[in-house]
Amino acid sequence: MSIANDSGASVSLWMRTEVPDFPTLGADEADPDVCVIGAGIAGLSVARALAAQGLDVLVLDRGPVAGGQTARTSAHLSSALDDRFYLLRKHFGVEGARVAASSHAAAINEIERTVKELTIECAFQRVPSYLFGSVKELERELPAAAEAGLLVGFVDRAPLPFGTGRALRFEHQAEFQPLEYVVAIAKDAVARGVRIRTNTHVLMVEGGERCEVQLQGGRKLSANAVVDATGFGITSRYDIPIRMAAYRSYVVAFALPHDTVPHALYDDTEQPYHYVRVAADASGRDILLVGGADHRVGQGDPDEAWASLVAWAKPRFPMVGEVVAKWSGQIGEPSDGLAYIGALPGSENVFIVTGDSGHGLTHGVIASLLLPSLIAKQPHEWEALYSLERSKVHGLGTLLHEAIASNIPFRDWISPADVSSVDEIKPGEGATIRRGLHLIAAYRDGTGACHERSARCPHLHGVVRWNSAEKTWDCPVHGSRFDGCGKVLNGPSAYDLPETTE
Repeated sequence: MSIANDSGASVSLWMRTEVPDFPTLGADEADPDVCVIGAGIAGLSVARALAAQGLDVLVLDRGPVAGGQTARTSAHLSSALDDRFYLLRKHFGVEGARVAASSHAAAINEIERTVKELTIECAFQRVPSYLFGSVKELERELPAAAEAGLLVGFVDRAPLPFGTGRALRFEHQAEFQPLEYVVAIAKDAVARGVRIRTNTHVLMVEGGERCEVQLQGGRKLSANAVVDATGFGITSRYDIPIRMAAYRSYVVAFALPHDTVPHALYDDTEQPYHYVRVAADASGRDILLVGGADHRVGQGDPDEAWASLVAWAKPRFPMVGEVVAKWSGQIGEPSDGLAYIGALPGSENVFIVTGDSGHGLTHGVIASLLLPSLIAKQPHEWEALYSLERSKVHGLGTLLHEAIASNIPFRDWISPADVSSVDEIKPGEGATIRRGLHLIAAYRDGTGACHERSARCPHLHGVVRWNSAEKTWDCPVHGSRFDGCGKVLNGPSAYDLPETTE
């Protein structure tokens, strides 16, 4: 057994959960019917559903099970989407907004059904959700959410220890412990015949009647279909990344006296917004999770983000005790607010799950309810809404705004480096240095050894920036992330930072 972690420095409340170890891919293993890349909640849910149809499924991950963003969520399970139903109705029409609500509700129902079927001890429970803040925005959201099929109405206030003012209350939402759930479905997937292979790094996928999967080291596999469930996707170099912005979101966990805050999901309309819920640690002690302070990857200060959450929470929850954990996670924000789940244009029999928009848990389970039909060449009522070929005009203003934010970091190529010499870099820290026209990403490990790679992100050649809180190199263009020594952690890059000799 091991601990789920993507090599970041912060550790979430859930990462203390032990996850089963799985072998690397054997040299003589047979090609599968379907190859799923990514062993988080999306990949494992899809694999389990495909195995139930009698398919031979192989799951590959470069790290452990649930070692990515599944372990870095705040674990809200919500059909009350925070992209606002009045905007979803504008982009997708009344029927599209209805499908968005009903598909997320179906995902929560599927999680609940699976919890009961497998008797998973993951603290799943149904709770209401409250949205408070700008009354004008709440009054705009209420009719759109109700029209989409949610059970929602005004209450005088959210049940929190400070004056929230009038709030919207949404019924039939949920919460759970995500790692306990994922560990259980991983074990069940194996029992259904799924092969899970970790520490196996996929570099490239080529679509076709038989897809080809290229692994690090030169080996190639073939499959009838491939599912890219890596989170940010490694199979779309241009089309998806330019329609999606990468954000970091932050969580601070406080010790909380028992029964002082009701279990529910709480969100406000502030900018930046906040989200709150009550969870429990391994000993059963109540923990208050306060999240938010989002910023573009590589374009903010993590310590300032965590400090802002503490400063927001302390006066509003004066009963809280010590900070017991703090962490950050990565969110893909599509310009029109909904994930992309479906066939990858131009790559026959390649499918992708990406653009979680802060709802990665339910989007991952939606993929397990949708993709088996698409892989079997059967129609599905959700296909058009989540299609990668839906109109690029949706959310055009947001798309242009985020495109500008993505291009500004390219100026780093002509900007001064962080330091003038590697001698200035302290153990456990990283910084860029300039050697002629080249920018170097230099990291000094805890022993004092210095590791140098090119600061050029392999994806679209942005300059990576050092994240001192997570001890990672983050690309501010499209969100690829690498550990201190340059090993890739997050797509869209599938490759490590280049050697400095390149």
